[in-house]
Amino acid sequence: MEKNINKYEALEKFYYFENDYCEPQLTDVDQPEIKALTDDYCAALWTEYVSENKRHLMLINHPEELKIKNEVKKEYNWQNDWNESNIDAFDKNVKNLIDWKEEDSVIFFWNKSSGIETKWALIYKYWISFLYEDEANIIINPKSKKVIILSTNGNLSIADRI
Repeated sequence: MEKNINKYEALEKFYYFENDYCEPQLTDVDQPEIKALTDDYCAALWTEYVSENKRHLMLINHPEELKIKNEVKKEYNWQNDWNESNIDAFDKNVKNLIDWKEEDSVIFFWNKSSGIETKWALIYKYWISFLYEDEANIIINPKSKKVIILSTNGNLSIADRI
């Protein structure tokens, strides 16, 4: 990865973190902890952790196109909680599925050029604002080989980075 690459830009890049859309409302303390990745930095991280050739999880058709293996679908389905704005759902249903610390820095990808870096605790606190029911997303913790894949129709899987 290039050393001189700009890493972050204003969070305003993503309107869904504005208070009209963010659920719960983003606090002044938490807002600086959610860092929008520049397109170039996001693409470099995506290439390192997710896929060298595909720009979106939904475009991956073959396992060899993905730097992730051993995907295990979990029973929890996030879609109903998302539709019902159940703010505590990730804290109750997802946090215990993976051995990450609250303060761990994680990367949440919407696609190769859209992502944020923040603490794991803020992902499960503001999870509703991160997800869309028609998108597939991935959460990477660089300190861990485990990843979380959030797919369409509310499917949630835990997998391993290669």
